[in-house]
Amino acid sequence: MDNIKTDYLYLFSSLGVFNDYCHDYLPDLYDKLKHLGVATCISLSWFLTLFICVMPFDSALYVMDIFFYDGIKVLFQLALTILKENEERLLKCQDDGDAIMALTSYLDGLNQDNEQGKKIIYLIKQSYMDYNGINEEDINRLRLKHRLKVVQNMAETILQSAAKNTLKYTLFTEYQIKDLFYVFKDASRLSLTEATDPRKLAYETYRISRNDYLVLCKYLSPWFIGEQPEDLANLLFDSFCLPTNSNEIDFINFIRLWNILLNGDVTEKLKLLFIIHMKDKKRQEKAMTTLLEPSPVRSTSMLINPKQPESTASTEEDLLTIDVKDGEVPKIKSSQLPLMDQTEFIHLCKSMYNLMTGDVDDENLFRALTTSSTILLKTGEMCKPYRRLEGDTANSEETINEWTLSFEQLEAAMNAEASIVNWFEVNTQQQSLEQRIHNYNQDFLR
Repeated sequence: MDNIKTDYLYLFSSLGVFNDYCHDYLPDLYDKLKHLGVATCISLSWFLTLFICVMPFDSALYVMDIFFYDGIKVLFQLALTILKENEERLLKCQDDGDAIMALTSYLDGLNQDNEQGKKIIYLIKQSYMDYNGINEEDINRLRLKHRLKVVQNMAETILQSAAKNTLKYTLFTEYQIKDLFYVFKDASRLSLTEATDPRKLAYETYRISRNDYLVLCKYLSPWFIGEQPEDLANLLFDSFCLPTNSNEIDFINFIRLWNILLNGDVTEKLKLLFIIHMKDKKRQEKAMTTLLEPSPVRSTSMLINPKQPESTASTEEDLLTIDVKDGEVPKIKSSQLPLMDQTEFIHLCKSMYNLMTGDVDDENLFRALTTSSTILLKTGEMCKPYRRLEGDTANSEETINEWTLSFEQLEAAMNAEASIVNWFEVNTQQQSLEQRIHNYNQDFLR
């Protein structure tokens, strides 16, 4: 990846140098090409391939010989000479297509002879006569001037890509996503195994490790509170690492997690707590897939068979559909989540207790949590003979005394307690995302 970055910087800083030379030596033509929007497009193909892809191979061999003899200055001299030879035609062009066609036809004929001899030899000689003042020291000086601008453009391109491609997953604004990406990128490192993968965008190659993630949680997460906040943070990290099968979290899953923590409603937050406390990785992975990748939305017309009466149009399949309004993030039906066993439920209650410890209203929260948990325990015992976890066998002695719990039961019990609902709604409003990022920058980057 470092080599790619170096080549990228070298190439585009060289293009900046070439633009400077065009401005100094061919000011009228420079303005025309800039107006047509083809200056960078033309020079990029020339410098990137040493003219091999734009002129006959026999002619390109002359260019390569002189390049290896006299260095990078040859490319600048030759490029300026080509533009000067075609200046009159280019100034008359009406659009970018005309300009490209004019230069293409000229370069295609370089292996022909004219009154001065072979065209390519004449072109090389003319380049030394007109632009021999260009030297490598001057090129390097100008390249340093453009290097910082190229680096800034690279960073801005990655930032725009991250914001554009993750906006659909969240309720964050583009500005907030950019702020989060700055923080994430600062704490991350590139995934070297994916850095050159053409299927991945630049921002997708960044990862953060568990330790870096915990640092960000300390400043950015509204759930890094109460007793032993690292325990819950680690559970979240493990769950959001499942899609990538690594011990690192990428930006897409990071932004999805933070969207639930900061923008999610009570149902989404309860759903997240429900999923991360599943000990069986297969069930948890299935639940995370359902949470992060909701099934496609289907229109009402697709759900109703026009040949059937309206009264029979509703089927079990309809219960799994989702309704999405314009501009809203799709929400899934919670019935798609696997069941939770009693041991997992006990750990879930413990996490909620730790999370709410230290709140100004913690006594009422504990009382409400105890009430709802008791109801769920009794419900689980009553439902025990009728429902088991996926993969359990009917004859397993270990599962006979186990009971299970659905997310709908958990949600109903928790929503019955106003103090719990109010805590989930108010918790993220105590400090804005901007203030959290500001605190991180002040303390961690100082």
